[in-house]
Parts: sequence; C-alpha cells; structure tokens
Amino acid sequence: MEGVQVRRLTEAYEAPVETAGETREVPEPVRDLLGPDTPATYEEHEQLTAGGTELDWRRTPDGTVHAATMEGLAAGLAWATGQWQRRFEAAALLEDPTRTRELGEARWFD
Repeated sequence: MEGVQVRRLTEAYEAPVETAGETREVPEPVRDLLGPDTPATYEEHEQLTAGGTELDWRRTPDGTVHAATMEGLAAGLAWATGQWQRRFEAAALLEDPTRTRELGEARWFD
C-alpha cells in the first residue's frame, strides 16, 4: 500500500497576500529560540487577507512571513524554520521576552 500524497493548500491554491504590511524585525529572543534559519524580518499587518480570506499568518512562496496577530507571527516563524512544535514558546517570548531562561529550562527534558 502506498502512502497518501497530500499537497499543501498553498501548492493547490495560489492566494497572494492582498493587504499591505510593514516590515518589522523578528525579536532577538525568538531568533535565538528558533535558530539561524529564522527570518530576520516579517511583515506586520493590521488585517491580513489572502485569497479573499482573513488570516492570522501566511508564508508566501518567497519565504516572507506575514502576520496579523502575535500568535500568527509565532506560528509563521515556527513553520518557516521547520519547528512547528516551538510555536507556543515563540508566542510566549513575543509576549514577554524576559521568559527566555524559564522556557529554556522547560526544554531540558525534551
């Protein structure tokens, strides 16, 4: 039996970002958490729309992370670095960058 081949939605349906964002730097504690593959910048949107749908985040084919919420930014950055499991830690650091040590200690047993 062969495995099921499922394409990502972005491969099946092209939906470009339709709203303008502002370029922002990714905070250093989040870059430290997610490592060297973390984008240096992202596009911050008041409201993010792609393909006529309002979204929290989107990663465009050129690798740019677009986000309209803090949770969306955390998810987009985690996805961009291949570390989806770290999205909640990234969100915690975006909310309070002083939690770096606490979150690092929590990973000791990962």
